[in-house]
Amino acid sequence: MSVFKKIIRFPFIAINVAVSLLLIFSCYGSMAAPIGRWPFAALSGLAFPFLFIATIVFLVLWLITWKKGALISVVTILVCIGPILRYCPINFSKSDANPDLTVLTFNTESFGYDNNGDASASNPLLQHVTSLGAQILLFQEARTSVLNDIDRNMELNGEYPYRFTDKDHMQACISKYPIISHETIPFNKAAGGNSCLYLRLLVEGDTLAVFNCHLQSNSLVQEDFDEYHHFIENPNDSTLYAGSKKVIGKLLKSTGLRANQAELVRDKAQAETAKYLIVCGDFNDTPLSYSFHVFDRFLTDVYGTVGRGPGITYHEHRLFYRIDHMFCNSALTPISSNVDRGNKDSDHYPVISRFKLNK
Repeated sequence: MSVFKKIIRFPFIAINVAVSLLLIFSCYGSMAAPIGRWPFAALSGLAFPFLFIATIVFLVLWLITWKKGALISVVTILVCIGPILRYCPINFSKSDANPDLTVLTFNTESFGYDNNGDASASNPLLQHVTSLGAQILLFQEARTSVLNDIDRNMELNGEYPYRFTDKDHMQACISKYPIISHETIPFNKAAGGNSCLYLRLLVEGDTLAVFNCHLQSNSLVQEDFDEYHHFIENPNDSTLYAGSKKVIGKLLKSTGLRANQAELVRDKAQAETAKYLIVCGDFNDTPLSYSFHVFDRFLTDVYGTVGRGPGITYHEHRLFYRIDHMFCNSALTPISSNVDRGNKDSDHYPVISRFKLNK
């Protein structure tokens, strides 16, 4: 019987080792430049949650059946501990300090107009996010008719007297602090309407520079999502692999565009002279991606520093990822950061971060 157990054990060991190697590759390969020699490395981070769950399943399986086998998963987790905690941070300590500054970033998907049908300042999604206590709200995919109507809503008009909207790129900022200047950083024509809204605000006597990014989307259509859902339900259907090749092609193209866009914003952010600096927005990329790593190299990942859990911000089409991020420079100390799930009209959730100003 012991010989039989050893024989059937080897295939599981081989599968476990293969999963472990793929997990390591997804953790570190995705940080490579996506326009380099191995473009598929750029997409490997998307597989991380599935590979990590498989690694945990193997760990539990070996602990029950053969404890020595658990070393494969344990070593893999130790090798990947940095990316794992970047993807799903575990921060238990809470600061009692009152924040000096609270900033919200949010892809509103036209303020959820397809779900709530309200194009005025009474839009329930706008009303919800303005009730969350942020002093500066930064929007992507913002429906301009909703923002234009704020002037007629005396309560919002008084609460957020400083506003700027880029109608062409559907980016916006509403603020309790004065907006000193604003500029749109356009991306190449292949990016469509994507851009970065660069603002300077006067905060407590000093200048805060904000780069509100909306990096290249993956350009997936409903047909692509339908094929994905069908694959989840019928993984052995060989007819789906032709469609998956088309989807992978879209992902590779958009990942390369995001790399260039992130580097463009990075260069401008590194040249910024303002005391306080925030880079945030819809990156359309996970924490295990090249475009994320571009900013993580010289700025602080706010959610990764003080957040807790996976912090999922995109929640439609059975795809659950944290693709909305916020970074800050050393003049800002993050106190807390969370994802608000109080309204589901948009396909994204807003990220709210609180800071102390290091004067």
